[in-house]
Amino acid sequence: MFSQYAIWLKPAVVVAGLYLLSQVSSIYLPVIVAGVLSFILNPMVNAITRVRLWPNSRGMYRGWAVLVTLLLFTVLTTTAMTFIIKPFVSEFNRFVANLPSLVERIQHLTGVIEEHTSTIELPGNLRTLIDQILSSSATYALTIGRRALEALVGFASQVVELVVVPVLTFYFLKDWKILRNSFIQSLPPSARGKAQTIVSEMAVAMSGYLHGQALVSFIIGLMVFSGMYMLGVDYPLVLGLLATVTETIPIIGPIIGATPAIFLAYLVSPALALKVTVFFLVIHQLENHIIVPKIMGHTIDLHPVTVILSLLVGGQLFGVVGMIMAVPVSALLKVLFRQLWHYD
Repeated sequence: MFSQYAIWLKPAVVVAGLYLLSQVSSIYLPVIVAGVLSFILNPMVNAITRVRLWPNSRGMYRGWAVLVTLLLFTVLTTTAMTFIIKPFVSEFNRFVANLPSLVERIQHLTGVIEEHTSTIELPGNLRTLIDQILSSSATYALTIGRRALEALVGFASQVVELVVVPVLTFYFLKDWKILRNSFIQSLPPSARGKAQTIVSEMAVAMSGYLHGQALVSFIIGLMVFSGMYMLGVDYPLVLGLLATVTETIPIIGPIIGATPAIFLAYLVSPALALKVTVFFLVIHQLENHIIVPKIMGHTIDLHPVTVILSLLVGGQLFGVVGMIMAVPVSALLKVLFRQLWHYD
């Protein structure tokens, strides 16, 4: 009798769990942020645990190592924000205040370009396509940049939800193995070996991706800020942060990050726009041939077609956030597919 009920119990628990997750979407943000921080800070915790405070000691207790790591991270973050956040807020407010006039000037610019191209003999369909691209590309690029920055500011404004992040991060770093083993032990004995393999591969894939992506985004953002500042383009901090954020979107992210800078430079002079375009082309080549291969390596072995399709699906479902999450989620799904598709 009990076995008959057990057949329906598991699907009922799964359905109830999925329904519960759909009703508590507000907890996703702090959990995801804490998970990302845990992956990024875990190597530092491991290094600190190997530090011997005195001869013949076994190294620092992991709980203390986690506390030291979080303290160092807090000090470094606070110091960086002290020098960055104040000028950035001022520059961002100026950018938002000037955005309507910038859009108007760019629309006027595209109108001038359309007038010049109207003297060239082109097929009707091709001319219509060019006109549509010119009339929408500039406004769309600035809108994407504004939405990305507003999303970042909105993310930072959710202080109440983010209060639990340090607590979650502490326990994720301190008790990761305990949490992992508890999950594996809850499975049937026949499935524990496969579950151990899946969890380990997922952890390696996510850790490699997050470490590499964070470093690549920081380097690109710093290079863009420095380049825009030296070239004299307006809002270099905003453009640098935009490049940092859009760098997390594979393939099309660098294009989105470069477009507003080029249009802003063109409002000053075509020569400056040309310099900015060359600057971004150089950065793109350095990124593809030096930075990404050296840092990312082959942490996520996904074909470009898979990356593009995952970006389209993620963008359609969840917008910019979906595009950012598309590649790591696809990598995790690939691990599940490889491990479970032929599993008996």
